[in-house]
Amino acid sequence: MGKGKPRAVEKGVLGQNLSLLSSSSSGSSSSGSLHVPSAPVYYPNEEEFKDPLEYIYKIRPEAEAYGICKIVPPNNWKPPFALNLENFSFPTKTQAIHQLQVRPASCDSKTFELEYNRFLEEHCGKKLKRRVIFEGDELDLCKLFNGVKRFGGYDKVVKEKKWGEVSRFVRSGRKITECAKHVLCQLYQEHLYDYEEYYNRLNKGVAKGCKRKVRECKKSDCRMEFSRSKRRCKNSDGEKVKVCNKVEEEEEHDQICEQCRSGLHGEVMLLCDRCNKGWHIYCLSPPLKQVPPGNWYCFECLNSDKDTFGFVPGKHFTVEAFRRLADRAKRRWFGSGSTSRVQMEKKFWEIVEGSAGDVEVMYGSDLDTSVYGSGFPRANDQRPESVEANLWDEYCGSPWNLNNLPKLKGSMLQAVHHNITGVMVPWLYVGMLFSSFCWHFEDHCFYSMNYLHWGEPKCWYSVPGSEAGAFEKVMRSSLPDLFDAQPDLLFQLVTMLNPSVLQDNRVPVYTVLQEPGNFVITFPRSYHGGFNFGLNCAEAVNFAPADWLPHGGFGAELYKTYLKTAVLSHEELLCVVAKGDCDSKASPHIKKEMLRIYTKEKSWRERIWRSGIIKSSPMPMRKCPEYVGTEEDPACIICKQYLYLSAVVCSCRPSAFVCLEHWERICECKPRRRCLLYRHTLAELSDLVFTSDSNRFEERSPSNNLRRQISCSNESNVLTKKVKEGHVSLAELAEQWLSRANKFFHHPYLGDACATLLKEAEQFLWAGPEMDPVRDMVKRLNAAQKWAGGIRDCLLKVQNWSSGHSCDLERVPLEYIAELLNYDPMPCNEPGHLILKERAEEAWRLAQEIDSALSSCSEISMLESLYSRFCDLPIYVKESKKLSKKIASAKIWIDCAKKCISETQSAAVDIDILHKLKSEISELQIQLPETELLLDLVRKAESCQSQCKEILKAPFSLKNVEVLLQEFKKFYC
Repeated sequence: MGKGKPRAVEKGVLGQNLSLLSSSSSGSSSSGSLHVPSAPVYYPNEEEFKDPLEYIYKIRPEAEAYGICKIVPPNNWKPPFALNLENFSFPTKTQAIHQLQVRPASCDSKTFELEYNRFLEEHCGKKLKRRVIFEGDELDLCKLFNGVKRFGGYDKVVKEKKWGEVSRFVRSGRKITECAKHVLCQLYQEHLYDYEEYYNRLNKGVAKGCKRKVRECKKSDCRMEFSRSKRRCKNSDGEKVKVCNKVEEEEEHDQICEQCRSGLHGEVMLLCDRCNKGWHIYCLSPPLKQVPPGNWYCFECLNSDKDTFGFVPGKHFTVEAFRRLADRAKRRWFGSGSTSRVQMEKKFWEIVEGSAGDVEVMYGSDLDTSVYGSGFPRANDQRPESVEANLWDEYCGSPWNLNNLPKLKGSMLQAVHHNITGVMVPWLYVGMLFSSFCWHFEDHCFYSMNYLHWGEPKCWYSVPGSEAGAFEKVMRSSLPDLFDAQPDLLFQLVTMLNPSVLQDNRVPVYTVLQEPGNFVITFPRSYHGGFNFGLNCAEAVNFAPADWLPHGGFGAELYKTYLKTAVLSHEELLCVVAKGDCDSKASPHIKKEMLRIYTKEKSWRERIWRSGIIKSSPMPMRKCPEYVGTEEDPACIICKQYLYLSAVVCSCRPSAFVCLEHWERICECKPRRRCLLYRHTLAELSDLVFTSDSNRFEERSPSNNLRRQISCSNESNVLTKKVKEGHVSLAELAEQWLSRANKFFHHPYLGDACATLLKEAEQFLWAGPEMDPVRDMVKRLNAAQKWAGGIRDCLLKVQNWSSGHSCDLERVPLEYIAELLNYDPMPCNEPGHLILKERAEEAWRLAQEIDSALSSCSEISMLESLYSRFCDLPIYVKESKKLSKKIASAKIWIDCAKKCISETQSAAVDIDILHKLKSEISELQIQLPETELLLDLVRKAESCQSQCKEILKAPFSLKNVEVLLQEFKKFYC
């Protein structure tokens, strides 16, 4: 490979590289020493480096246990930087680094005040009559309460002497004396200690006599509900209003769920005690299993827009302007000398933990390379003059070029049709000192690959995917107030936690120092985060080899739990991949995940069948089934997930769809009104499981065991449901249906009976291969219905035309009738086909006579007679078109011939017209009375023409001309 431009001298943008006095990953934080072990670093040779997915597959058994690793390319792999830094500009986001960990929850003080005053009134018999003052300022009780909760509650804060940290949490940037700590402790004990105990009891579910805020949905239960719960009615400001003893009749659906926009299932709808808006407990993120005790507030009322934390849009920068900003920031913190990694990490975590003051930095993050350009060469981009053409082309096609990585052979994302930014299309990152990427794992638990183009290093931290649950538990226990306000906090990518806290709780953490020209790989479900040591430029993209599939399934379930819209449909991707060619490495992963999806889908379809949903219908076929994302599926109105494999719909809400897990939530209609929509039958899905097995063509292959496993599963779990007579299985119902269907074919066709059988069959068609006999019978019934319908439709048109004889009515084509009558054997016993056959035979005879007349020289009267018979025929014969055309041409010819024959002396006839008419009559091949007269006229005209030519050949006398004119005179007479 050729050599690209050295990174350290790119356009003079880069400053001096950090002098890393310690290459180890040890460091310290304000809470103590930071000793984070290093993740593995790999140095592939040129041969190993040819295929990135193959190389990652090779190192995965070792590297995945760390969640992250670094790959240093061979020395000769140096791609040129493709962007022109002189005119490259980009937007940034402002990051408040001091608030990544130490920040109050975005709680709404009015909601806290409302709940706190209710507590005082109901449990203490008093109200908060005056403001609480601390060091001359009003004390924010909401922040104080959340601050103490952050550090484990009052008892723990007192025991561990954390009032200083609580004070920084409540009033950041101010110094606090020992006296002030004592005063803050006393104020908390006086005003909030009892409220903390009450709050904790509620969360443990042991509070008694607490009001449950559930909207009563059944009118018959209204009085009981009012007397039992003494539900408060509130105005729009959340104030209590008087409840009348007389229960007025509620309007239907008086409360609409803010998530699914449905007013149904009122018995599980929570009303916010401040804004009065409603949410179903299953529509919350994450869903609640039961109605919570005490007052309940929605997340909109709990979170203050003013205090909501996030990375706000910053200024637009050129690279040069951003370099000046980054250089000033670095000099301000570390001067102009060299700085060690230990110093960098120590200072960063001091800032994050709130002990170094307020620090804001800018970060050019998540820059869409399809808009701002990629740092890697691309075929359609303009090549810089400084880069040779062959070098450019070489790196355009390199598999390690992040623009190519997601669609390499062996990647599950090959089938994705649309360009998803950050997933299929790389993102660019331009960082400065302390700009951060917070703890998170990738969308859909994808792998990620990050390449540092140039600049100062990046410091990465990682928790392996196997420890993700432990990581989340520590995060929730360390930042309880933030998670209470935002249960989906880890989806926000705005929170950091010192790795030492994780280590203290026995969660393994590893680190990587990424330098220019290095790749960093993160593994599925691996939480990772980090920060930049200075000005740099990196690029990242996701990828998905086959071993990612089970992690992708977990990610899809996570989206469902938190009601997050997925980036793509995991089920669709899996099915598309399973239908394609898969190698021996991918096959086990595809088969295992396909079997999981099949088992889950089978379980839910059987469950809704038992519940009474017997209608079913296949979904429309995909136009491009070999690609993912060409057509957007509807989404479940509850969990927001794409409904690729199946859905439930009801006739009362035809535009609303739910997944099988939420089938009860779509409406309150009886199950029989709802319908299962499915894209594949269970038989087809089981075939996909089998197809995904790469060993299926080998004798005694594991695929045989797989078939037996699926078959035994179907046989051992006999699908039954309760009926009036006891229990009945799906197989028994199918046998009964088949018996009735067979009898149907032994009797004359009845359309209603056929339609009933087809409708009854819907409850079997979605199932597995054991229902293949039903599917075959349904094909027969559909063929019979189509054939008998065609026969009856033809007869109806024949009868209507015969009785109405209107030119506006459509006649049945003879070819269509012939197609229906040529079925052998006939699909069913439809008596009407004999009547139609008689009428068709009449049409066939007429068609033969027309053919015969057109192929011979017939008289015009015969042709007109045939056409007259056709006009009385209710069946369209295509030969009639030729007949009509011939008759029309003959009539035109007759008119022209008569005109020529009847011309007087005053008008001459052009001999060319006579010749034309003579030619036409020979082509028409029709016997006409005017033919002989015209031919005689032609002969006389030709004779006169011949005599004139003879006279003109030699000198002639006037006498000869007069004789000739006399003969012409006789010709006209």
